[in-house]
Amino acid sequence: MLKTTYFKSIMKVAQFCTLLLSGVISLPVLHAQNPSVLQTVSPYSRFGIGELQQNGAMINSGMGGGGIGMRNDTLIPQFINFANPASLTSNKLVAYEISLLSNTVQLSNATANATFNRTTLGSFALTFPIKQWWGASFGIVPYSSVGYNVSNADSLAGIGPVVYKYEGSGGVNQVFLSNGFRPFANAPKQYLLSNKYDKLKLASDTIAIKKQLRFKKNLSNISIGIQTSYLFGSLSNIRRDVFPDSLYTFNTKISKRTLFSDGYLNYGIQYAFSLRKSLNPKYISMPDSNVIRKKIIRNEFSYLLNGQKDTAALFINVPGIRVSFGAVCSLPTQINTSNDWLGQTYKQVGTIEQIRDTILNEKNIESYVTIPAMYGFGFSLKSNSKWLFQADYMTQLWSKASRGEINYGLKNSQRITAGLQLQPKANGRGKYMGVIQYRIGARWNQTFLELNNTQLTESSVNFGMAMPCPYRTKLGEPVSRATVNFEYGYRGTTDLNLIREDFFRLTIGLTINDRWFSHYKYD
Repeated sequence: MLKTTYFKSIMKVAQFCTLLLSGVISLPVLHAQNPSVLQTVSPYSRFGIGELQQNGAMINSGMGGGGIGMRNDTLIPQFINFANPASLTSNKLVAYEISLLSNTVQLSNATANATFNRTTLGSFALTFPIKQWWGASFGIVPYSSVGYNVSNADSLAGIGPVVYKYEGSGGVNQVFLSNGFRPFANAPKQYLLSNKYDKLKLASDTIAIKKQLRFKKNLSNISIGIQTSYLFGSLSNIRRDVFPDSLYTFNTKISKRTLFSDGYLNYGIQYAFSLRKSLNPKYISMPDSNVIRKKIIRNEFSYLLNGQKDTAALFINVPGIRVSFGAVCSLPTQINTSNDWLGQTYKQVGTIEQIRDTILNEKNIESYVTIPAMYGFGFSLKSNSKWLFQADYMTQLWSKASRGEINYGLKNSQRITAGLQLQPKANGRGKYMGVIQYRIGARWNQTFLELNNTQLTESSVNFGMAMPCPYRTKLGEPVSRATVNFEYGYRGTTDLNLIREDFFRLTIGLTINDRWFSHYKYD
């Protein structure tokens, strides 16, 4: 008997926790000391709590950003799904993932354009099974980001020209711990051990037994999940009123720094089932003389092809399509904040601001930001590992968002996503190109911003590939995939004095499957 040592498994956990802690510490430090690491240069990040980040794992970001209804099956590799904590019950192996995001944005108005690039950490997460009915995950992802520098000119009677300058930087990060449960996982087994089953068996009431077993099995396919998150980080906003032609009027600068530090909860549910199996058409049409190996119990056969053995065993009975429905929600949550205000008057001398007076200086002003309720639902269809389709709809009630008692004046947002994954060789064997997972998706998002009576929308298309590395492994060795995702999209418009953002996002990540705290037995 071969047995993995608990010491090695504990060391793996400790190493990952150390890396996670490093990420938790480094992210806010980087945001504070170097604004270039921010994920956004969008002028629209000035509003609300900034530009919300698409917090998807690698499989999510390659398929439109959705995944509320997606689940793993028993085949490797197994992915991490951030979209619904209830999906954690489908992870039978440890999966850990890290990704980097490079975001290139072109900002355009009616007269000019400019291009910027930002590269930063995308996600850092670990998922692991605890029991057959319980899975967990934790990690760190960016939640929102602020990064803008805009100005507009005006004229005041009796003073002359004035230029209003707005600057913002910072980010809010999310550390999460998710748990998924199958509360009725043992329902079929418990029924077979019950007195009710014994009575029906004695009465030979097979119809009633089948109905009860079907009902219990359906119950066992229900998964629920909860994600506990902690938001932390800071946002800095500066407004300057500059009077370039006035000799007697000082410029003013109002700075605000908001620290976020609080938790909130998300909830999820999934129901999964398989459609009826069917006999493999190739097995039906295959002459018996060509079949060289058939194992009914293992449900597989091999056959001669052009005088040689086929490179892979095929199913005799093809598994039915796996169907999964999911829903997620979160309740309105007040996130505690601490605010520092500083107001000053100054004169601009070259590149130096000569401070003349401090008109406002308040520190540690306690307040809160209300994160509004969110609702979403989706479904997925999966045929073995050959193809996977998902579609989602989500809405968040941002019209209820506020800073203290002051409403932000935002609109409700909604998002629609769809995505498809294809793997030419479903059994994981064959030529390398055949076992690459190819992904494509699309996303449409009606944002929470309404400017000049126009509610801004965002549209994008995605393409990605998940490539095995290494391709062939031995029993117990980690199975990893390097993933590259591309996304092109746009937000806003150049009409009505607004700004259009065209963005190209490149995400590179590594997902590794492993077995921790496992025992291997050989007869």
